[in-house]
Amino acid sequence: MRRSRTRLGDRITGRSRPPASAPGRTPGALVAALLVVCLLVLTACSAIPTRGPVGVIPAADAEVDAVAPAFDPEGPAPGATPERILRDFITAGTGAGDGYSVARQFLTTELAKTWKPEERIVLFRSDPRVEKRETEGVYQIQLETTGTVDSRGLRTNTLLPAPETLGVRMVQVGGEWRIDEIPDGIMLAQSSARDLLISHNLYFYSSNYRYWVPDARWFVRRTGVTARIVGAMLAGPAPYLQGSVTSAFPEGVTLARDSVPITSGTASVEFSSEVLEDATNLGLQQMNQQLNANLVGLNDVTSVEMTSGQPIELGDPAPDLVVPELTPDVGGEQVAVADGELVRVRNGAVVPIDGMPTVAGLKPRTPAASVSGSAYAFVDEDGTALFVTAPGSEAREVVTGTGLTRPSFDPENWVWTSRASGGRSSILAVPPGGTEENAAVLAAAWLGDRRVEELRISRDGSRALIVADRGGTSELLLAGITRSADGTPQTLTTPLALPVAGTVDTAAWAGQSTIVVSSLGADEEAAPVILQLDGEQETMAALAGVLGISAGADAEDTLYAQAGGTLYRRIGSSWVDEQLDVRDPAFPG
Repeated sequence: MRRSRTRLGDRITGRSRPPASAPGRTPGALVAALLVVCLLVLTACSAIPTRGPVGVIPAADAEVDAVAPAFDPEGPAPGATPERILRDFITAGTGAGDGYSVARQFLTTELAKTWKPEERIVLFRSDPRVEKRETEGVYQIQLETTGTVDSRGLRTNTLLPAPETLGVRMVQVGGEWRIDEIPDGIMLAQSSARDLLISHNLYFYSSNYRYWVPDARWFVRRTGVTARIVGAMLAGPAPYLQGSVTSAFPEGVTLARDSVPITSGTASVEFSSEVLEDATNLGLQQMNQQLNANLVGLNDVTSVEMTSGQPIELGDPAPDLVVPELTPDVGGEQVAVADGELVRVRNGAVVPIDGMPTVAGLKPRTPAASVSGSAYAFVDEDGTALFVTAPGSEAREVVTGTGLTRPSFDPENWVWTSRASGGRSSILAVPPGGTEENAAVLAAAWLGDRRVEELRISRDGSRALIVADRGGTSELLLAGITRSADGTPQTLTTPLALPVAGTVDTAAWAGQSTIVVSSLGADEEAAPVILQLDGEQETMAALAGVLGISAGADAEDTLYAQAGGTLYRRIGSSWVDEQLDVRDPAFPG
């Protein structure tokens, strides 16, 4: 939270920030609409304990938002003590209606004008503690925080509650105690947050404009949320995605007004004049696509209209306009190892790969397949050599080293792996037909002394999922991939840490916004976890002897676990034995 005023200085104890973690999963689904895909947003609801009745915030005429049930908190009680005022102020933060007018009643007139309630949202559990300090009028609010949401809608979560202390100054106004200084933002109990916050994926283009890349955000569910979502999109992607994705909207474009009217399903979005500067038909059509991807399905929006003083004419579809994929199709086949050879797992059966030369002499492990099925890669059982092969082609050794991780293909058929050297790990990407000599070694100074255990490239080619070991502690990291103009991988951005309890030995993509993680061990029991990018998690039933996880386009129908000498498939909340003796299965990518 930014401090509204700074007179307290060091006399008030500052807060300790919890470690960063993941924002989260969009719980909606997208459907095709003209040139775009559409996003449906669902929210989870639960009972909310609070003072005062629960009501519904009416939507303003200018913008009809589907708003969840909201609190109707009470204002300051006459004669209330400073402690009571602070506790009731926290409760009043649940009342987003009319610009948080009830919460502002607890503030002095001056502070009420400048206070920014959604600058930072602190999520907490247990009852807050309010303590008086030695200085007259100075108090502290002590919280056990479980996460925060910043002004951009980026949410961080913590595995364990983290202490945070907020400094407050109280003064008397007309004989009643009011808050004169407090950091910007509101404080929400976890139970309240489930109803008051919604998760929503923003969508940006991959660097080649072929894919939509999700950027999980959280917003207060209130009138005006549509405009806030558009504003967040215009402000750009989350820090870890900057440089790895792109927006069709030029920098500096803003909303011309603070609302997005929705009439008969059409959202009319008025932009500042910068949207038309040097705009081509292609650029405007790409903006329109991106706006549709971000809004269609939200609050019953079925179409969008771009305006800037007047409706913007898009013209005939540009010849080079590409309709991005939301969820790249990876099919239903997996590559695996059986009897020392690369095979396909299809429809509950093991079948040979047509035209594939024998690779048994190379002792293949952890194979990968390109999405097109035209190329395969694997490492040897010692993890010292990476090979690439294809039907009708002998396997080629392309990388040597120690600790080579399972290869992963990006959409352009670059083969990725990590290797260890001198106690550190480096990330390599080998171009199609290339070798170690012309491989890209990606700059990632933040890796430091981390040892990469697993590297999985997203199927949009914009993100790298990394399982790392740092001093005996496992980490799950998500970094953006920056590329040159010709598509050559260059750097990995400073990653987002995804908190998950327990040891993580392996991770796999299950679509664009879902990751499956698990510990591994032939003599141990593991319960794989399905992790959404908005931070929500689902723990699967435990399996004995899990040695690997594979996932296709989703975690519902295409999630598998190699365990106990066979392959298991997820069916509902259970695992079903496919009775297939294969090793290291993996879907394309």
